Amino acid sequence: MSVTSWRVVTDSRRRPPHHRRLPSGTLLASLSVLIGLLIGGASYLQARQLIEQSQERARAVLARGLVVGLADQLAVNDYAGLESRLQQAMADPSLASALVTDPSGRVLVHLQRERPEAEPTPQFEPARIPPPQERTSASIRSGSLSTRWTRIDAGMEPLGLLRLRTWSSSTDAVLTLLGRQYLVLGSLATVLVGSLLVSAQQRVRRQSRLRELLLLQEKAELEQKALSDPLTGVWNRRGVERELLNILGEPSGGSNRQVAVCMIDLDDFKPVNDAYGHAVGDQVLVAVTRRLRGFLREEDILGRLGGDEFIAIFRSCADPQTSRKLAARIVVGLKAPFYFDGLQVRIGASIGIALNAADPNESMTSLLERADQAT
Repeated sequence: MSVTSWRVVTDSRRRPPHHRRLPSGTLLASLSVLIGLLIGGASYLQARQLIEQSQERARAVLARGLVVGLADQLAVNDYAGLESRLQQAMADPSLASALVTDPSGRVLVHLQRERPEAEPTPQFEPARIPPPQERTSASIRSGSLSTRWTRIDAGMEPLGLLRLRTWSSSTDAVLTLLGRQYLVLGSLATVLVGSLLVSAQQRVRRQSRLRELLLLQEKAELEQKALSDPLTGVWNRRGVERELLNILGEPSGGSNRQVAVCMIDLDDFKPVNDAYGHAVGDQVLVAVTRRLRGFLREEDILGRLGGDEFIAIFRSCADPQTSRKLAARIVVGLKAPFYFDGLQVRIGASIGIALNAADPNESMTSLLERADQAT
């Protein structure tokens, strides 16, 4: 089998980078998006908190103002005055309902509207509402309504409770919309960052695999150079020995282990080298290699051991007669003249043959020695 050579591009400018980190551009883009999301989220939460605090203060001021006036009517049981005060307070369209109870939870006055633009109407159900268990004046949000309970006192004596319910303002609606938009944008940004990271990771993996492939090819090329003859491209002595060892190491009984080793010495090569120079001598060696390849099958092995000495190994060859015919073809073929730019060169060849059919377990060294001695 002749040596097959290939060229591997080893230009360092075309190699992937040695590191396997994500590209810095991708990391910067991802980091920028994440920082933008964090800053935007923090700004949104801070703005919402400030607006909610402002609205809570406005509700507290409204409740305190009502409590001062309602305490006087409660002290004298002036329920008509209570309703009148609540009617005035309900002029604010953000109020959904205003309710006053005594300390036990009995409803004294209850005004309610269905929509911000509707007029408030008195309500008579329910007659009693359980007062809140916790002593807190903060509003409790439920859907679009905020409920706030405020104690009505006269000195240290409790007179009753005021419950105000307010609708969410347009500012709340805007904040809710902004929150939803932020969530959508955040989700899209997360998907974008994830896509960038996945794409960058895949790119790094592709570069890593490409580099591993290049390293394997470079290793194969170096091994090829170490085991092949630089002038002719066929196996050198080390390469031939490795190939022959592989054949002889195949499973016992295999026909491929039966080989014919042919040592080929070129006759009259030294005078050609002396007469025409080493350049012509190298051309002759290359031409001899091409001609020898024509006598070998694809699975056979051809090598140059050095100088004018070649070796051919015919696989699955157990018949001495067949090996002698192959050797005769080589001898006749190499006697034909070689032509180089009008220059005619004639050489000959001497061949020694050794077969291992009689002893398939014969060592490689012994087989090579017998073929060399037969030359």
